[in-house]
This record gives sequence, C-alpha cells and structure tokens, in this order.
Amino acid sequence: MNIGDKRNLAEIDRFFSQRTPILHFWALTAFFTVLVVVFIQPLELLKFTTQLSGTHPQLQIAATAVAGLITIGISRFALYRFARKNSLSAMGCLLWILVELIATITVLCLTIWQVSGGGSLMLAPLAGDFVMGVLGTEAIPYLISFLAYRLHNEHLEVTRLQEQLERLQPQAPFVAGPLNDRTVNFYDKGKKLVFSTASSNILFIEAADNYVNIHYINEDHEDTFIIHNTLKDTEKDMADTSLMRCHRGYIVNIDNVKLLRKEGSVLLLELNRSSKTIPVTKTYAADITARLALNNN
Repeated sequence: MNIGDKRNLAEIDRFFSQRTPILHFWALTAFFTVLVVVFIQPLELLKFTTQLSGTHPQLQIAATAVAGLITIGISRFALYRFARKNSLSAMGCLLWILVELIATITVLCLTIWQVSGGGSLMLAPLAGDFVMGVLGTEAIPYLISFLAYRLHNEHLEVTRLQEQLERLQPQAPFVAGPLNDRTVNFYDKGKKLVFSTASSNILFIEAADNYVNIHYINEDHEDTFIIHNTLKDTEKDMADTSLMRCHRGYIVNIDNVKLLRKEGSVLLLELNRSSKTIPVTKTYAADITARLALNNN
C-alpha cells in the first residue's frame, strides 16, 4: 500500500471517528429527508401495503422517515464509539455502511407496515424503492459533510506535512530546549512516535475529541502540534516528567506555571509564555498544589 492509500485510509478513519462530521452528516440527512417528505411527498410508497389505518398518509410517511433517521443516528453513534478505540479499514467502513443500509431499510419497511394498519405488504418493490430513496438522500450529505471536514482539517494536514519535513531535515528534527533538559516523546494511536521535544518547551496538552493538541514553545512563540491519540493514553507516557494531569481535558507542565489563583471555587493556572489559563479540578488540586509548593522550595 502506498503513502497516498494509507493517508486516505487514515482520513476515512478520522472522518468516521470524530463527533463533528458524524453530527453534520446526520443533520444534513435529516434536512434532505424533510425536503423529500414535504416537497416530493412520496405517497406512492403506500400502495405497497394495505391501508387499514386511519392515519393520514403524510403522517405515515413522516413517521417512517423519523424511524429511518433514528436508525441511522443509532448506527453512527455506535460507529463513533467503536472507532474511538479501533482503527477502521476501508472494507470495515463499507461493511458497516452496508449493514446500516440493510437495518434502515428493514426499519422503514416495518414502520410503514405498522403505521398503515399491519395489512398485507409487497416487500420486494417497497424495499427496492426504499434502497434508492435512502441512497439518494444520503449521497449529498456524505459529499457535503466530507468536503466540509476536509476543508476544516486542511490546515492540520499542512501542519503534519511541515512537521514531517522538519523531522527529515538534520538541522531541525527536534524542538530543542535547555541543555540536559529531558526529552518527551509523543505517540499516535498506533503507538508510532510522531513528535519529540524538550520538556521545558511544553506549556500544556489539551484534549480535542480523538486528538490531543500539544502547545509548546517553538522559536520563542507558542505553537501547536496535533496527534491522533487520547489524553488518557498520552498521560501514560508522561510519568516522571513535569507534565501533570490537572483537568479532564488538560495536562499542564508544572515547571511553566507562574501563578496559581482562585476564582470563586475554581482553581486556575497561569503559564509563562502563554495567555491560556488552565483550570484545575478538585480531583487533581491536591497533587498540583503540592508539586507547586515543592518547586518553590
């Protein structure tokens, strides 16, 4: 498999494992479904089942559409949860979408049969129409949500390419810190080393869904490097360093803290060379204050 194929697979993995594109896709699917129900009004679907119910035909179609949207929503939530802990192959994504399609068509057929009164059902033509309808309704949302995702993450791609080029250059493969400063290594979800720097350069690490943003000092200004991993797994590699967990969404470099202050019941950390204020939750407050007191002795 060449580099381009691997990059495309990684892009598919990220697309299906991030909350935002999944929500965008579902919202767009719901929007186009409403357009179909309101403006196209596919009432001809009702001819495939015996009408034994007094429910208005438009309401039958609307109830069926809602059931389909709920099925897709449940499927995408399950996919999101699965992809958070597992890498998805292209075949795995296609298989999931196929199973989702079958489940959605099944739910649609059962729903329209139920709301029509439970009479006889011409399953084959009804399922065939639903297949075409679902594929048509999802095609544009897939295209729009994926393009929006790519545009939103384009700057991340540029950043990753720049970092890869810098690692290939002998004069700048590593963000240097003071002499004898400990090197901290960062790994992605596949346990591959993707970034190294001196611990004194690191300001804080921030959780961002299935990614972590490493905020560090690069040539006297704050910079950010993004890796595909969770904050929990990243924390495991921070033992015996000055990096400490202070919040569900943050790890802070305690050596770069200049001030601890309290606002109401909330503890806040102010950092050297950064305008960001980092919160400290009660779970980590004792460890943070003890470490700061030790540093000041």
